[in-house]
Amino acid sequence: MPEWQGTGVGTQFLKFVCQYHLEGNGRKGNKYPVFFHTSHPQLCAYLRKAKGWIQTGAMLYGANKKRSMESIRRTHKSKNFKNSSAGYGGHFRAVQAFKYIGESE
Repeated sequence: MPEWQGTGVGTQFLKFVCQYHLEGNGRKGNKYPVFFHTSHPQLCAYLRKAKGWIQTGAMLYGANKKRSMESIRRTHKSKNFKNSSAGYGGHFRAVQAFKYIGESE
């Protein structure tokens, strides 16, 4: 919804979900940190400054798409799935990784 973009609703929701898992309320009651990858420049800038987040990695461009396609084809063949021409990577948009560590009170 365009009228809500930029108001912080999405980042508050993201923080809530990450804190939920960090406190052990998620899968089987285990406390899990949340790793988050995004290529959105404004979200990256926000997460770099926000309390509770640390940047753990960055890649300036996507990985080798041809190698990814071959890996997917091998997997499909071994599982008797229909072949696919899908592959990941080969783009020129930076992908950055962040970890939610929680806010210190």
